[in-house]
Amino acid sequence: MRIRIACPESNAYEGEAAFVALPSSDGECGVLPGHASEICTVEAGVVRVCDAAMGTVDHRFAVAGGYAEITADEVVILAQRACDLAEVDADDTRARLQEFEEQLSNLSANDARRAYLYNEMAWLKLLLAA
Repeated sequence: MRIRIACPESNAYEGEAAFVALPSSDGECGVLPGHASEICTVEAGVVRVCDAAMGTVDHRFAVAGGYAEITADEVVILAQRACDLAEVDADDTRARLQEFEEQLSNLSANDARRAYLYNEMAWLKLLLAA
């Protein structure tokens, strides 16, 4: 089956898969070829793609929420953000997280920029935890 992970900035991934696991709002959703059609909400988490067989994860992507359309022969994930975890530089990510934490500590409690920083920090923590 085909899988495509798209976000506003780019097409994060497109390829063939034997199995896909994605973090839906109802829990993890596993998809094999021939799956019943459905649309679900995708939560922040990790999408696992198995190219040849279920159980052998070939690709892992962090996603920051969105929607998935599943049909018998295709999975399309429209994510707010997506990142191939194989391309994450842990040291750089930790440094960016520390910068955001320092910026946050310098803001007043009612500063509107806090929401942005919390969102960015949550994304970086997801990249590191996955």
